[in-house]
Amino acid sequence: FVVVALAYLTIFTFALDELVAFATDDAPEGSEFPAADTLSAFLAVAHYVLLGVAVWAISWDGFHGPWEKAGLFAAFGIFFGQVSNSNAHELIHRSSRGLHGLGAWVYTSLLFGHHTSAHTRIHHRFIGTMDDPNTARLGESFYAYAIRAWGGSFKAGLEIETSLLRRRDGKVQVWRHPYVGYLGGSVVVLLCAAAIGGTGGVLA
Repeated sequence: FVVVALAYLTIFTFALDELVAFATDDAPEGSEFPAADTLSAFLAVAHYVLLGVAVWAISWDGFHGPWEKAGLFAAFGIFFGQVSNSNAHELIHRSSRGLHGLGAWVYTSLLFGHHTSAHTRIHHRFIGTMDDPNTARLGESFYAYAIRAWGGSFKAGLEIETSLLRRRDGKVQVWRHPYVGYLGGSVVVLLCAAAIGGTGGVLA
């Protein structure tokens, strides 16, 4: 089943994308998938179920050996990176507060909650410039980019959110700061992981 999961997430989905592109015409410009919001909300809820299963399966279940756990880590990692992350991106662009918040919480569960602020308030404004930490530099390796982008977007998002609160309220009321939710939510997720699998759960 581990091999099937990996094959499905890589070979099968790639082949399906190629077949669908070959067999169908492009959708009209500006057209929307009618059930997009419902599907996105379902995927966000499913993400949390799968995250718990992943932590359990990788950290301490008695059914899988080391190689199987490595395969599960890769399969779940691909799903969370390609499906959950992309879905969260779509959700934080929704005008509905509920859907936007759902996207933020998916990012938060991946210890990436600050991307909610950094993407919409920094990346959209400064994309392609040196002021955008999420724009890769010419010749930059992926690993150098990943470290710089994560830290840079955390700092830039924190600064802009703090500035907006100060401008709106005259001072920063900590309890209203979105970073309290991002960081507090990440701590809750890590505590849940510890409850599921101890130290191994947190590492997973």
